[in-house]
Amino acid sequence: MNVNPNHPKSFFKYMSASTAEKVLKNRTLRWSHPIEFDDTLDVAQVCDGKMDRNKQKQIHDAIIDLAASSPANLNKRNTNKIFKCLSSLISLFGSGKSSAISELKKGSVDISNSIAEINERWKEIRNDFRILCLSIEKDNHHLWNKYAEEHKGVVIELACRDSSDSPWLIAKPVEYVNEKNLFITKEDWAEISILELKKAVEYLFEKCTLRKAKDNKHKWFEQNEWRIPSFCRHHETGTISDYGVNPNDFSAVYFGHKMDFETQDDLLSLLVGELGHVSAFRCELDSSQNISFRKLN
Repeated sequence: MNVNPNHPKSFFKYMSASTAEKVLKNRTLRWSHPIEFDDTLDVAQVCDGKMDRNKQKQIHDAIIDLAASSPANLNKRNTNKIFKCLSSLISLFGSGKSSAISELKKGSVDISNSIAEINERWKEIRNDFRILCLSIEKDNHHLWNKYAEEHKGVVIELACRDSSDSPWLIAKPVEYVNEKNLFITKEDWAEISILELKKAVEYLFEKCTLRKAKDNKHKWFEQNEWRIPSFCRHHETGTISDYGVNPNDFSAVYFGHKMDFETQDDLLSLLVGELGHVSAFRCELDSSQNISFRKLN
């Protein structure tokens, strides 16, 4: 696998002490359906519920521009037949294609049926989502407070091994957008509309699972979140799934500075055998609330 040199070398998962015990004992991590997330608007329930005539016209024009922009678009793999025909038609006009484009843009358009079809397909696959949320920081106060029991919990470090079976290598950063309902833009819809249905859904999957509102009240953007979107297995029900982790992926465990020492010792006792290589640290705060970590083993 060709690894992006800028890809994080490690990811961090914040959790309670009781969850950490299960994770270390079972060598698993919990993947969740979006209903389990803090933000109810996270991962859109429909791709676009506000497809008015004006937006449809903007998408229509953007598709025409895509068809005319480059001959390469004609040969795009996974584009649908209508788009290929449109590209071919425009190319026939040669140097006079500007007038052809203008005429094409004068036409009326109604893509509501196509959008409805995609929305229905989206709702079906959304039911099966399982998403693992990760951080690229181990010293994020917001995350320690919210997800690690206000410093009484644990952060587990996962190393990105340079191996084709390492799932962390496909993690992608969340894109924080300005408006809560801004999941799919007109430019996105234009790209989606030229694809075959399967590829269109894949495009939507990535866009809608990796966008989150830049909410100043909750300050989601402070989490610097990365995600690995996936699906539940056929036999699974409910909204959570525990999937196995290669023991070699566990790199370090960080204990909150408010964790009691008995709990800490219990968790330390689990770092044996396949987890004997895992380093352990305890979080410490200075007078300015800066976080540092003291090695324990």
